[in-house]
Amino acid sequence: MLMVSVFCLGMIFLYIGCGGEETGTTTNETGNGGTVVEAKWSITPQTSGVETSLFEVCVDSASGKVWAVGDKGVVLASSDKGATWKKQDIGSETPIQAVYFVNENEGWIAGDGGTVLHTKNGGEKWEKQNTGATEKLRGLFFANNTEGWAVGDGGKIIATKDGGVSWAEQPSSTNQNLEAVHFAKPKPGEVVVTNGWAAGAGGTIIHTSNGGRVWTKQVSKNTEPIYGIHFDSDSKGWAVGKLGTILTTSNGGDTWNQSAAAAAQGKNLYDIFFINAANGWTVGSGGKILYTLDGKNWVSMENPSTKVLWGVAFIDTNEGWAVGDEGTILYIKRL
Repeated sequence: MLMVSVFCLGMIFLYIGCGGEETGTTTNETGNGGTVVEAKWSITPQTSGVETSLFEVCVDSASGKVWAVGDKGVVLASSDKGATWKKQDIGSETPIQAVYFVNENEGWIAGDGGTVLHTKNGGEKWEKQNTGATEKLRGLFFANNTEGWAVGDGGKIIATKDGGVSWAEQPSSTNQNLEAVHFAKPKPGEVVVTNGWAAGAGGTIIHTSNGGRVWTKQVSKNTEPIYGIHFDSDSKGWAVGKLGTILTTSNGGDTWNQSAAAAAQGKNLYDIFFINAANGWTVGSGGKILYTLDGKNWVSMENPSTKVLWGVAFIDTNEGWAVGDEGTILYIKRL
């Protein structure tokens, strides 16, 4: 897999119905008295066809296909940038917490009860895999079509080297619930993915430098839950969590520092996604959407909806989606 190919991922106070578009400028919040370059965005609600909560969204940049997953076994797919969404049948109503596609055809979903399902045809058919886990799996990451990891409650980490034909537990060094997992793309000239991080309750961040054979704790300087984590390289990373927490590291997590995040206004932040070292987005409670153009300073988009947003992913620096409660899907486009 090309690591860049898949992303599992206005100030006008007007309510715009489904299919409408809200356009405007954004607030300027740096948290340190500085000035940042801002962008203008449009936020377009899309019709999901469901009323259940959607927890995560994933985008294949090569094909433009998008998937969203959520409660009651809901899996949605779109091949026209969300103009229409099709519900896919997974054969159960097990809540699905995470989704990851390595290309337009092959992907995995994970959820409650140690559930992992796999598809080779874009989700037209899903097949259950035997994980050996019973815990809720909350986070999922695949480096390619063979190597993947899932994390969940009680510090559970399972990994596969054969696309999920078999899964094996990895010792995590924690019993805290883990919410998210992310591995950095290999360095130039390298092909093996080795550096990964997982994050969760109690400010937990753990790291592996050998593909998960050993996970060690890092000091986040935070005791609140961390819900999302993303690394652009083996050194540069971000994590988000409760009460507007945004943490950054430039040395692979040896040290974590609070980012300038006044724009979060204390809202919980549940997911984070970066397209490169400068351009990133995070979403959370109250419909909060933040973006950064420099990887440091965060600016708020004024979302016309206040529904909780659980997941975000972008196809490039200009287009992305956020998903959340009551079947909410927002198409976000830079103007």
